[in-house]
Amino acid sequence: MLRAIFVGLIFATAFFFAARESDIGSAAFLTALAFVGGSARLDMRPSTVAAGLLVAAIVSARQKKDVAFIVVAILWINVHPSAVLVPLVALALRPILTIPSALALLVNPYGWRAIAAPIQLTLFARSGAFVNAEWLPSPPALFPLLYVCVLIGVLLFAVQRKEIPRFILFALFAYFAIAHVRNQGLFFAAFPLLSLPLVKVPRVAASVAAGALVLFALATSPHHDGIEPHRFPIASVARLKQTGFAGNIYNPDQFGGFLIWSFYPQRRTLTDGRNELYHGYIPEYARARTDSRAWHALLGKYRIDLAVDEDRGTINTIDAMTKQQRQIPASLAYWPPNAWALIAKDDVSTVFARRAAFPPAEIARWELPR
Repeated sequence: MLRAIFVGLIFATAFFFAARESDIGSAAFLTALAFVGGSARLDMRPSTVAAGLLVAAIVSARQKKDVAFIVVAILWINVHPSAVLVPLVALALRPILTIPSALALLVNPYGWRAIAAPIQLTLFARSGAFVNAEWLPSPPALFPLLYVCVLIGVLLFAVQRKEIPRFILFALFAYFAIAHVRNQGLFFAAFPLLSLPLVKVPRVAASVAAGALVLFALATSPHHDGIEPHRFPIASVARLKQTGFAGNIYNPDQFGGFLIWSFYPQRRTLTDGRNELYHGYIPEYARARTDSRAWHALLGKYRIDLAVDEDRGTINTIDAMTKQQRQIPASLAYWPPNAWALIAKDDVSTVFARRAAFPPAEIARWELPR
């Protein structure tokens, strides 16, 4: 509910100030378009707060509220690393604040390191050392609305050719959104304020179109409270809790946040969705996925006694002695039945317990047939 209210406030604020500077009809339509494109990307995480702070920064700069802009810069750097973009916002919309806003970014517990870290992280993400869907480019086939909004912004500027600095800022956020999926929330939040909505359109037609877009978002997006069962191992984790089995947990990165939320600090997970931060673990894990000896060494190094894994289908294996190839279920390769017991499963995950780590009677109590 808090997330829904906050996202609503982001676009309500963007609409209010876009309408003050331009035609209310076009502002309503462009804001609704941005809401449809951005609502799915603005989930319960710090980047959503950053999107709200971006709107606040743009409004503060446009309204020449210099103190408010500096306050936003300080809040932003303490919430999300995308705050390094604040001086660029100032340069485009309020040049006098470029240097003060850059200095404001130093007001955080880590000083200059908070500014250097996201730059280093971006370079690491582009190195190809790991794969995280959020750091991949945004393909048009998957995100057509992103490209529609970019095209609209370009066409509006081509027709009017006004406020070049604002268009440059628009183009910058468009580039970031296209280059990395994770940046789409920032682009869509800023879109109504940066896309120069100065073309007048009939208010009734614009209102109907905007309402239709919001209804489309309502009809095509899941709206419910609680955790999404098609994304997270809710049933499996509930059963794992019932077993009382303790120990470090192996997991794919997309389950990490949910497992930390469910078990920390009693049980520790191996990784989480911030996998771009684990520079040492990533190459180690990559080797282990293709070599059984490295795999067993990895599990031993991190003292893994439990595993909440995704369904990986089948894999090709090569016998180290005979070099014979065969295809087997991935769970048999990574979690062989003689060493690991299946104790829980649901639509998105399977849970294994290391037999040697727990009493045989307890394993037998909870073990499921494979």
